[in-house]
This record gives sequence, C-alpha cells and structure tokens, in this order.
Amino acid sequence: MKKSISRQQFLRQSSTLFGGAMLGSFVGLEGIANAFPKPLIRMMYNENPYGPSRIAQRAMQKAFKESNLYTMRIAQIEFAELIAALNATTPDHVSIGFGSREILNKAALMNGIDNGELISPQLTFEAINRYAQNTMKSKVVRVPMDDNIGIDLDALASAITSKTNMIYVCNPNNPTGLALNSNQLEAFCKEVSKKVLVFVDEAYHEYAVGKDYKTMAHLVSPENKIIISRTASKVHGLAGLRVGYAIANKAIVKRLNSYMNGSLNVVGVRGAIASYGDKSFQSFSIQKNNEALQIVSNHLDSKGVQYLPSHANFIFLKTGMNIKEFQKKMEKHGVKVGRPFPPYINWCRLSMAKPEEMKYFNKGIDKVLNL
Repeated sequence: MKKSISRQQFLRQSSTLFGGAMLGSFVGLEGIANAFPKPLIRMMYNENPYGPSRIAQRAMQKAFKESNLYTMRIAQIEFAELIAALNATTPDHVSIGFGSREILNKAALMNGIDNGELISPQLTFEAINRYAQNTMKSKVVRVPMDDNIGIDLDALASAITSKTNMIYVCNPNNPTGLALNSNQLEAFCKEVSKKVLVFVDEAYHEYAVGKDYKTMAHLVSPENKIIISRTASKVHGLAGLRVGYAIANKAIVKRLNSYMNGSLNVVGVRGAIASYGDKSFQSFSIQKNNEALQIVSNHLDSKGVQYLPSHANFIFLKTGMNIKEFQKKMEKHGVKVGRPFPPYINWCRLSMAKPEEMKYFNKGIDKVLNL
C-alpha cells in the first residue's frame, strides 16, 4: 500500500531537492560544504584559544547551583586568600576587581580625585589613560618610546613634576610584548614609588615567567606606593567572565576596595579559584602559546619581516602597510588581526591562536605583502 503525502509535504520536499540541485550546479557537490563562510580565526584580542580549563568549567557548572544566592562575596574572599597565598602575602594586600580593567579604572579614579597627573608611555595599553582623560579629566603626560620601541624608564622618571601622582608601566608591554630589564625596573620602582604611585600592569605575567622577567610584587610594602595588577583573562581563559586583582600595601588596597563596584559574579570567581589551582592547564596553555610564537617568528625570519621578541601571547610586527588596510586584506585569508596602535599604524599586533592555525596567518601575510 502506497503512503500518500500532503500537498505541503510535496512542496517542501520538492523545494529542498531543487535547491540542492541548483547549489550543486553552481559550486559542485564537493564544494557545497565550503559554500558558506567560515568564522575568521581570532588573532586580535590576546585570548587563550584553549580556555577555560576543564577543571574551571566543572567548578563553574557547580557554581550555578549557588547562583540564586548572594555568595559571590564569600567566593571573592576565598579568591583573595588564594591569591595572597600564591604571592606570599596576606589577603588585606589583595583587591579583587571585575577584570583588571576595573583595577586600572579605579586607580585612575584615585589619581583624578587627588588632582594628580598621570605619566604613561606613548605606546601601551590605553585603559587607564582613557579613563583618566575622559572620565576624570586628568592630564596624561605621554613619554616617547626608546629606539627599540621599548619603555624608557629614565624618560618616565625625568617627566615627574610636583603635579605627578602616578606612573603607569605595563610589563610585558601591550602591544609590543617586550619585557623590561628586571633589575632596571626594580631599581626604578624602589626609587620612584617613594615619590609617586607606580602602577605595574602584569596582565601577561604567566606567559613571561622564565624569560628574563621578574614580577615586582615583592616590592609591595608600607613604604612603597606600588600597585601590581593581574588578570584571569589571559592564560586562564576567563576573559568573558571578568576576574582580576591587584596587590598593594594595606592602605592602597583599602582605598581601592572603597571604590569597587562589587560586580563580580560567583560563577566567574569560582572558575578563577579552580583555574589558579590548575597548574597543568596553565603549563599546557603556555607551551602551546610558545609553539605558536615559534611558528610565526620562524616564518617572519625566513621572509625578513621585522618583529619584536615577545614575552606574551602576541607578537608585534612591522607590515609597512596601514593597519586598517592590512586588517581587511587578512580577513580575506580567514584571519582577524589586532587593532591600530597609533602612532605605529604600519605595525600589527598579532595574537596567538592554536599552533595549527598559525599557518593561515603565514600564508595570508605572504600573499598580502607579496613575500
């Protein structure tokens, strides 16, 4: 007995067959799978392509069970205790923020309330500078880079006046990836922090360890006005959950905390607690990042393209092309690269994806720059 179908079913099946036949006639049966655009490989925001870890994911899934409760403060206290233990200090030396961006903003807020000027390198991460200028209407004194596009500590120190209240140093620097000489930075912090507050942004701390880099967290003391900021957004892969922290003396932490919005959520903090205890995943992420860096740097070396040695999860390279034009052309090769960093607009900050994905950048830059 034949099974009858309705008129609507017939039309639906016929249109599907007709559409498939038409698509096949234009792109070929083997090309149907490639007929729709693939997502661009993200090489623009310095994200961890592997994170968060499975251990962190399980912790966050478990945390959903307490998401109806006001337990984020309890989780925040536990996280501060963990960070203190990892850095050989006490919880009253730790301030937890909604990502390190909140730490940066609140430091700029403090500076503005004190009517102080902020000194910052010409080429660096702009969050604290923008908040100081746009929100607090503070004067930001920009200091030129040295001949190697590095942060010039002597020039920063020379720029201090009676109006200076804070100096910002990002180490390793973003977007260059360069790390300062540890001995020189330590001497700078010891001397300058007696006069003004020194803010050392160590967002890429985990990637830099072991590469002639040293944290300045050990300099935190009642005598030294120093803030060290770090984030769970990079090696821990929690960028979308916004968890960061600062290490400073008790007086600075107390003041920072008085300005915090309390915006952290229990899921993100629980994930961070688990991730900071997951040393295996951190080592894996750093290893894969170093592999990706090696793949790109080897290729750039072979093509004679100038770049800066990186202590982070990105590399700064000279394309000789306006970055906006370079962005558009690289997208045609499936890769989305970093934003402009004036005045170095013919340079590109390239974030590391998975090692096996870096070949797409290598192929793309060869075609775009005719290498």
